[in-house]
Amino acid sequence: MNTQYSNHQWMTATPAIDTLSLFELTLPGTHNAGSDWKASYPLLSPPRHWLACQHDTFYSQLRHGSRALDIRLTYDSGKQGLGKFPMHHNGWQNSRTLGNLVTDLDRFLNENPDEFIIVDFHKLDGNAFDFEFLNKMMIHSLGDRLIPTKNRNLSLEQLKRISPVQRILVGARSHYELNSSFFISQIQHEWIGETVVGTNALQEFLTNVLQTTHGTWSPWSLSATSYAALGGPVDIHTELDAWFDPAKSDWAQKCNIINVDFIEESRIVDFCRTANLIKARQRNA
Repeated sequence: MNTQYSNHQWMTATPAIDTLSLFELTLPGTHNAGSDWKASYPLLSPPRHWLACQHDTFYSQLRHGSRALDIRLTYDSGKQGLGKFPMHHNGWQNSRTLGNLVTDLDRFLNENPDEFIIVDFHKLDGNAFDFEFLNKMMIHSLGDRLIPTKNRNLSLEQLKRISPVQRILVGARSHYELNSSFFISQIQHEWIGETVVGTNALQEFLTNVLQTTHGTWSPWSLSATSYAALGGPVDIHTELDAWFDPAKSDWAQKCNIINVDFIEESRIVDFCRTANLIKARQRNA
């Protein structure tokens, strides 16, 4: 086992976890990945600190270890190409688009060919959303990199044997214009269901969710995020580091995707890697 690793290639540096599938792994994820501090926001939108959930681009998030991107798209027929699909936070659009996502995914995987990523199209919003065009653009832009849905439950080792480039699994709500050969069903999100969330309420919610056993035949995402009425998304890295440290609890081992804000601030990637090594040892035993 390689004990020296960087977040940008933590999966590659940990071959012991290759016996696990993407749904058996614990993956660090970025909540509302398309709304970050470096994006541009319209003048009439709320202040940036109410909307930005990440510090930097998709590429930066992947470099920092995120392996599940929570994507919220809307549709703008007046734009061109992949620009027709801007990112948004609760309906407030920003300058990030599907084009940025595709470019950043491709760049990252060119540099790190044995990392695996789940793209979670959590919301596809807007009047007359063009599912057919989204389907066409995803297959045209990333088709060689998409893991066929028939292979979704295979281990990383098996996926690597099948293809040197198929590294992205895409989830979205079912629609007849989305090719079911490349789009798995919408990923289940465990979310507290409240707009304003303090850390005490969040801890209680997470405790309750993790008392229930989740299966490994399909993916699910745990929203470990806090939001303040006056300040917007909150950096809760101190709490995340206390709650998900495998030396202190089994929370990380019980998860599939841990969806967090400002991924650079906490040790969530390290904790996910450790949890996966524990899972792999249990599997081999």
